[in-house]
Amino acid sequence: MTRNFCVICSGKLNNIFILDNVPIKLCCTDIPTYKKYPLSFSQCDDCFTIQLDNLIPLNELYSDSHNYNSIGNTWENYFNLFISKIQPIIKNKIILEIGCPSGKIVLNLKENFQKWYIVEPNKNLKVVFPKNVFFIQDFFDEKFYLNEKVNVIIHSHLFEHIYDFTFFLKKCYDLLYDDGEMFFGVPDMMYFTNSNICPFLGIFFEHTCFLNKENITLLLNNNCFDVIEIIDYENHSTLYHCKKINKFANDLIVNSKNKFINYYDNFIKSIDIYTDYIIKCNEIIKNTIKDVYIFGASYNSQLLISLGLEIENIKGILDNCKEKQNKFLYGFNLKIYDPNVITNKNCIIILKNGYYVNEILKQIQELNINTEIIL
Repeated sequence: MTRNFCVICSGKLNNIFILDNVPIKLCCTDIPTYKKYPLSFSQCDDCFTIQLDNLIPLNELYSDSHNYNSIGNTWENYFNLFISKIQPIIKNKIILEIGCPSGKIVLNLKENFQKWYIVEPNKNLKVVFPKNVFFIQDFFDEKFYLNEKVNVIIHSHLFEHIYDFTFFLKKCYDLLYDDGEMFFGVPDMMYFTNSNICPFLGIFFEHTCFLNKENITLLLNNNCFDVIEIIDYENHSTLYHCKKINKFANDLIVNSKNKFINYYDNFIKSIDIYTDYIIKCNEIIKNTIKDVYIFGASYNSQLLISLGLEIENIKGILDNCKEKQNKFLYGFNLKIYDPNVITNKNCIIILKNGYYVNEILKQIQELNINTEIIL
């Protein structure tokens, strides 16, 4: 699929970088699976937004569920904040949640809503939902239909996965009652960019566009949503509470040709930082007799390898998620292990896991203080 125009402002796109042979899925498989595709980046001439210009068809990208249980205090505190913020606006209301196979939010609420719909193509069959929660196993696309309007729409770390933001927001608008509200959370890509903790500003096959408060607010306003509150959660996520307004009385529309900050230099710098890190890792591990692991069965690890990390001397990948363990990270013949395997071992760990580095570093040191960690 080709993205011909800017997803934010419909401006002209110019290609700025291509990384060949990148795994197309962020999932874990029972056997090594290898389908790869070029990761191709463009920048908009008008608003400067960096985004992918070639997209994987959604039915292929999400043919396997990978919405695993969120592990660690960071995610636990995020969901606690999310739930505390939506609790006052869902009382006795009809809710539509977009994109959650396992009910991370609804199963942890006080049951004071009238009805809760979840639309998601990959249902977690191990989860038993209450009687007033209705699971619709489908994509939220042009074919999706709900036979009633809803009071509130929620989604968590979904918006960054959307290919066409305007279509998505218009569909949400049409599904909401006139006084309807929407509450959602996205990753804090601004922090990722300023701190250089992710390559490519956090853009990959699933997060296909650089998003920040400026362009998200523009998209919401231009699609008749008034932003009531923006909440920063640490440097991890940004939460948005917005309200549907009358499209015929919308005075929020902003010139979508406005120039945003140009992050091209940050984009190139992120590549240079990761390239230097990979050179350092390859030099350290090339002649070692220690067991070498990468921490994190995630897109960060996929991109490290795609950018040149040599895996011949790497024993496997460590990850805290039980659902991933004893499987393979998509795209590579690298098995995933419980981090406890490093206890009493003389090993090296490659740790370049974005926002979660400090949390993971503490865990590794508690498991084995003698572990050599490449940061």
